[in-house]
Amino acid sequence: MTMHRHPIQTSTPALTRFSRLERTQGGVGSAVLFLPVVDSTNRRLAEMAREPMLSGTVLVADHQTAGRGKGDRPWISRPGTGLILSVLLRPARPVEELAQVTLVTAVAVADAIAAASGLRAEIKWPNDLMVGGRKLCGILCEMVLTPEGELDHIIAGIGINVQKSDDDFPAFLQGIATSIETETGKHVHRYDLLGHLIDSLEARMTEWEREGFEPARQAWSAQSCTLGREIVLTTAGAPLRGIATALEADGTLTLRDAQGQSHNVVFGEISSPPEITTHGAFPRTAPAKEENESK
Repeated sequence: MTMHRHPIQTSTPALTRFSRLERTQGGVGSAVLFLPVVDSTNRRLAEMAREPMLSGTVLVADHQTAGRGKGDRPWISRPGTGLILSVLLRPARPVEELAQVTLVTAVAVADAIAAASGLRAEIKWPNDLMVGGRKLCGILCEMVLTPEGELDHIIAGIGINVQKSDDDFPAFLQGIATSIETETGKHVHRYDLLGHLIDSLEARMTEWEREGFEPARQAWSAQSCTLGREIVLTTAGAPLRGIATALEADGTLTLRDAQGQSHNVVFGEISSPPEITTHGAFPRTAPAKEENESK
């Protein structure tokens, strides 16, 4: 096993005996904390963030018993088979741009998976990582503001299926979820992947703070399995159906409906139209070239 830049100890039976890896203060990985079992890394890190804590602190768990995905859906993980972590972030960007952090995080995770395994994951808007129409990684970002409306912190929760076989998934996820090992046939050590992930998150967050969203927008668009495809977007209102044409400079997604009208959306649940069979994702067709190359 290559230990990369981040030596890791995993035998941590209690919070007071977390392994701590010191890094540039405030950068991702400035402290890396470990628990063998936790209900939810996002919940525990949010609890810890009530006290002064370094931005960039990473909380890793070998297993979580009550992981959450989007819309409070459960994130199912068998002990020892996935990389489960949360990161405390305080990016130096205006509050109105902070929703972009979930898109930047998705690009960073895709970078790390490619570096660790050679696997090219695609990004389903806004931040699910997919391979062949099956979900490889989920990301849940939660933001807390001060009473004055300023950023207190963001917690980015990341769950990557690493060493799972199809039989490791419950029946209702088989054919829907996948893992690095399933897709590559390689044994990738979870903590080698963690080292790459810390590096890529630090690089992408620093790039975003210094240069704005454009570099991440271009990378996200190049790896998207949403752009150029017909989707149905469900929000609190009526479902919206159309072609996803672009990820805009502010992080919104543009859809063009059947009447040719464009809609900019900030959030929502996307799926394929019901008459298209896609195994939970999108048809494996090339994105609309004119849309992706116009930005």
